[in-house]
Amino acid sequence: MKTELIAAGLAAAIGLPGLWFSKAADPEPLAETVFIKADTIAYRPIGNFHRNGKSVVPPEQQRHVGAFEIMKHQVSGAEYAACVAAGACKEADSAPAEASLPQTHVSWHDAAAYAEWYSKETGHSWRLPDEAEWQLAAAEIFGDEAVETDGGDPAQRWLRQYARGVTLRGLPGPPQNPKSEPGTNSNGLAGLGGNIWEWTGGCMQNGEVRKDGSLELGDPYCSARITGGRHRAVVIDFIRDASVGGCAVGLPPDYLGFRLVKDG
Repeated sequence: MKTELIAAGLAAAIGLPGLWFSKAADPEPLAETVFIKADTIAYRPIGNFHRNGKSVVPPEQQRHVGAFEIMKHQVSGAEYAACVAAGACKEADSAPAEASLPQTHVSWHDAAAYAEWYSKETGHSWRLPDEAEWQLAAAEIFGDEAVETDGGDPAQRWLRQYARGVTLRGLPGPPQNPKSEPGTNSNGLAGLGGNIWEWTGGCMQNGEVRKDGSLELGDPYCSARITGGRHRAVVIDFIRDASVGGCAVGLPPDYLGFRLVKDG
C-alpha cells in the first residue's frame, strides 16, 4: 500500500493519471452454465474387475450425484488461446477452424491447467466433471457399452463392446473434422453427440465384485482418464489425439475436448 501511495504521488507530480501504475486486468467473463439437479443414476464403473480370480464386468450400481453447475458449451479455441497467451496453458496441437468452435487436441493435463487458470481469472472454482456428473449431465446422449453378460469371457465382452461402439460412434472410416451437434440435450447442454469426446476427472478403476454384487474398489489408475461421448473410453492422460494411439480401454475417441464444472 505504501509503495502504491508513493507511486500515485509521483504520478500526480508529473501530471500522469493516478492509476498509471496499476496492472490490474479485467477478470475473464464467466462462461454460461447449466444447473443439473441432484439425482440417482445407474452407474457402471469402467476398469479391471475380478470375481474369484476371473475378469468380469461390474454390475450397475445406483449412485447418487449431487447438484452442480456445468458449462453449457465446450471450451472454445478462443477461450483456450487466452490461457495460452497468459502462459498458463500449453499450445494445442491444432486450433479449430474458427476461434468460436470447441478446442480439441488437448490432453487431460491441458484441460486441468485451463481449469486452474480459469479459476484464478474468474475468482470462482472450476474443475473437470467426475464421470458420474458427466453421465448425469449428458442424459440421453450417454450410452453404456458394457450391458450384456459375457459369461466371464473378456474377449467376447470386448468384441461386443467394439461392435456396439462402432454403432454408437456412427462415423465409419477416418474421423471427420471436429463437430459438435447443434442444439441442446434435455438438460440444456450444447454440443453433445458429435465426434468430440470430453475429458472427465474419472480414473480407471480396479476392484473385486463380491458375491452380493457390491464392489470392493482398489486404488484407481489415474494415469488413464475416462472420456465421455457416444461411448465411454479410457485415454492415457497426456494423449491429445487418441485416434492415433493412447486409448487404454474402449474404441478410441475421434477428438478430445472438455467443459468444466463450477463449484463456487
